[in-house]
Amino acid sequence: MNTVAEPIAGLMPPRYDGSSLLNLAATLATMHGTAPAYPLLSDAALREPLLQSRRLVLWLIDGLGVEPLQQLAPRSALASAIAGELEAIFPSSTAPTLTMLATGRSPAVHAAPEWFLWLEELGAIYRALPLDARDAAGARPPIADAASVYPLPALTAASRRRSFAVLPEAICESTYSRYAYAGATLLGFRDAASFVEAVIGAVDAGGDSSYVFAYVDAFDATAHEFGVASRQALAMVRTLDVVFEQLAAALAARGALLAVTADHGFLDVPPERRFRLDDFGDIAACLERPLTGGPRAPLLHVRPQHRDDFPALVHRAFGDHFVAVPSGEIAAAGWFGPEPLEAQDARLRSRLGSHVLLPRSDAYFIDVLPGERTPTLIGMHGGRARAETRVPLIFAGRAP
Repeated sequence: MNTVAEPIAGLMPPRYDGSSLLNLAATLATMHGTAPAYPLLSDAALREPLLQSRRLVLWLIDGLGVEPLQQLAPRSALASAIAGELEAIFPSSTAPTLTMLATGRSPAVHAAPEWFLWLEELGAIYRALPLDARDAAGARPPIADAASVYPLPALTAASRRRSFAVLPEAICESTYSRYAYAGATLLGFRDAASFVEAVIGAVDAGGDSSYVFAYVDAFDATAHEFGVASRQALAMVRTLDVVFEQLAAALAARGALLAVTADHGFLDVPPERRFRLDDFGDIAACLERPLTGGPRAPLLHVRPQHRDDFPALVHRAFGDHFVAVPSGEIAAAGWFGPEPLEAQDARLRSRLGSHVLLPRSDAYFIDVLPGERTPTLIGMHGGRARAETRVPLIFAGRAP
């Protein structure tokens, strides 16, 4: 298994050889008692605290990468406690990362490579985590069993530790949450106070060998809407910093380790580089269906008769902003995971479409279906820029 992906079109690939979130997932798999499929974290200072902690809380703050944190709050308790940096996977996005941390496997085999997925078996585009159809007018029901579209079991289903998942109340009992945290006790929260209460309660209930996965999405939502450089994003980081200090003190008193990380970072996209499909009729005419994937690395389903000429068409339309690469080439190069093609999930190819638009700049590319609200996205992630891929690993809590 080649743990270093190959460069494509001059763009640097993800690395899976010891310092990525995939290696964090492998380390978590070991902690749960499952044989890891990839190298563990290579830095012993990051790996051993996770493996040696009998009571572990992993708090994932959606979107709070190293650069947003250091830009907004360089003297915060969170920033001061950074023990090391990890690299986000590709795409640097929430759906593939959450599913990877839940299953211990890469997007190449867990089959949730991005937010919007063309599900060939259902003949429609679905959102990867809500598991509902993108085209609301089609009246397709949500998916009732996530295992019908995602092939791998959750690590918590067979964990040797008592496990908990602390999640926003709106998604706590969702179909995806029941799949990704099978075997764990699900605890919902409404605000910062109830989040702290739920995490501490889980640690207290977990006994001498426990794992708590805690997920907060408020920074991600704020940065998308207002931008990562906004006063709203700063206010959110300050709130998270207070929560961090509260948890660190409470968990230290209980001999529990608090590990904090993110699924990706963020960058702000200027208005002139927020591209829409309806402004590019020649590209739209080549597509079999709406865009899938995410705005920074869209997945395109190009009609067979246009596939040979499509990369040149994208180059003429977007200049230095995007390059169109056949999705099979990217999968074979190891960008979605280090597994060889024959070991990747059989459904991945149709879910990736025929081409991926790899971003060369800070641009994004979206479409809007009838009935959808036009998104007002300022902050964005999903590409390979350092602002998107640098994520922290922060330690606190456990008393010496």
